[in-house]
Amino acid sequence: MTENLILATDAYKLTHHLQYPAQLTKLYSYGEARVGGQNEQVSWFGLQMILQAYFTQPITDDMIDAAARVSELTFNTTAYFNREVWEKVRDLGYFPVKIKALPEGMTVPTGNALFTIESTADWFATSLNVLEDVLMHVWYPTTIATNSMGIRQRLAPLFEKSGTLANLAVAVNDFGLRGATSLETAKRGGAAHLLHFQGSDNLAASAYFESVYGVPGRALSVWATEHSVATAYGPGSGEFDYVNAQLDRAPDDAILSIVIDSYDAINFVKNVIGSPAIKARIMARSGRIVLRPDSGDPQTIDLEVLALLADIFGTTQNAQGYRVLQHQVGIIQGDGMKADTIVALYEALLAAGWSADNLVVGSGGGLLQEGFTRDTERFAIKAAYAELANGQTINIQKIPKTDASKASKAGLLKVIRRAGQLVTVAQSEPGEDLLTTVYENGVLAPVDGQAVLARAKL
Repeated sequence: MTENLILATDAYKLTHHLQYPAQLTKLYSYGEARVGGQNEQVSWFGLQMILQAYFTQPITDDMIDAAARVSELTFNTTAYFNREVWEKVRDLGYFPVKIKALPEGMTVPTGNALFTIESTADWFATSLNVLEDVLMHVWYPTTIATNSMGIRQRLAPLFEKSGTLANLAVAVNDFGLRGATSLETAKRGGAAHLLHFQGSDNLAASAYFESVYGVPGRALSVWATEHSVATAYGPGSGEFDYVNAQLDRAPDDAILSIVIDSYDAINFVKNVIGSPAIKARIMARSGRIVLRPDSGDPQTIDLEVLALLADIFGTTQNAQGYRVLQHQVGIIQGDGMKADTIVALYEALLAAGWSADNLVVGSGGGLLQEGFTRDTERFAIKAAYAELANGQTINIQKIPKTDASKASKAGLLKVIRRAGQLVTVAQSEPGEDLLTTVYENGVLAPVDGQAVLARAKL
């Protein structure tokens, strides 16, 4: 859907062209995740999504007319709307701005400029920050990517200690498509998760990742049942029919995920999975089977199911001294999972002597939705520099006495490596600027999705 970017902003920004110093010819702003958020570093990701979605479409007469009408209704006057500047943008066919950004996929300490935006036409300077709101939405994919990165960082030593590190890529699966606030949210957040994990049932996100970053097939999933399938067979003998149908119809080497809590998960494991006939069929397969005992306290039910499966199929001890279920059997937990509960569940398995290889998890709202806001990583966009027609330059800075953590940066900026660390400094200082042009006067720089993924690997 074509978005009218004149209206995709805070109403008050339409009045700012009347407020800046007279003869303003350039405005320059930057975006950052300020120090003091949930994490000390962020996984920078998602700007390309916004640029492709919004910065490649022209402003039209219909957009200008619609914006003028909404502006008049909002302010009860026609005096505030700057029709002249938007007609000039229409005639250009693009936004007269330049955006520079750090390469996506980088892990960036908070307090550094992630991107900058500046006007490239003197007449657009006072309207530049109308574009701030859509750019600010990069907080969401970056915050989700940061959360998934944190989960991966916390799980990696558990897999190294007890299992196979290669399994980490599919240890946390995105179940969040249905629970996101919108399809766009699910696509952007799901793509952000795919920066650090490959397990995902979020097809929209996988397709979106390819469309924006050019990497096909990033998400991986398996043959998996849900409760509508399980309960369609009914309880009792129907539970045997349910499992047999999956074993009959799925390829012998396929990974199967079987939901088991439609009625009584413990009974299901003991008397259905543990029945001689189905046990024999599972043992004869070459593909893996994971059982999904979602209802109840995750640590309690999962450890109980593991114990039952150990009795049925047996275990081996791996090289690290942890138990692994035999015959390619495992469990998947898809309820109550978010960063802390995911890590706690894996830690509980290790504490009980189980390898991390026995478990995968799925997360929905806890992965893409729950508790995430712009303030999670304290995202902000602030003006830092301006020029006047008489040649005067102005370093712009906010320094609130009552909250020093909100102090902004002043002047033209660049990001360099100093002693191995990323730091934001004045453009006049020595050092190679890692901010590169990603958009200038209607031209989007190409993006290398494989390079983005490579930068995300810690």
